[in-house]
Amino acid sequence: MKIIGFVIVILIAAPVVGAEPLPDEKQILKLEDDWVRALVTHDRDVLDRIVAPGFTFIEPDGTVKNRAEYLADRSSNEAETESFKNSQLKVEVFGNSALASGLATIVERRDGKRYQFSLRWKELWRQESGRWQVLASQATPVNPNWDAPFAIKQ
Repeated sequence: MKIIGFVIVILIAAPVVGAEPLPDEKQILKLEDDWVRALVTHDRDVLDRIVAPGFTFIEPDGTVKNRAEYLADRSSNEAETESFKNSQLKVEVFGNSALASGLATIVERRDGKRYQFSLRWKELWRQESGRWQVLASQATPVNPNWDAPFAIKQ
């Protein structure tokens, strides 16, 4: 009888033991996946949870958006995303901060035109009260034909 009771306790406790929190790197990678899905579906609620109050975003053209501007733009239906794939993902955790980077390949439609482009991105994440949020992000266009010199001759 004691053995049956012990087995029942183990079976009840097993799912709780197996439900340990994900390591920080995996939490951030999951949030990156959630972020991509929210961008594709224009899910303002998910974007709102991921993006920290002091968030800033540097657009591929160099303009800077604050949190409100970013959320308004990314939750609008201005662009229809056909595909959004992240690759070359890396996450480095430094205590309650982390740097994430990767390469996004995106196909979308805007104003009836189809665009395909790649962006290399880097993000600063912060964990507060056990919750990760992104503080800053920058997206740089990948242009394999780029050959402009760094110095402009006058």
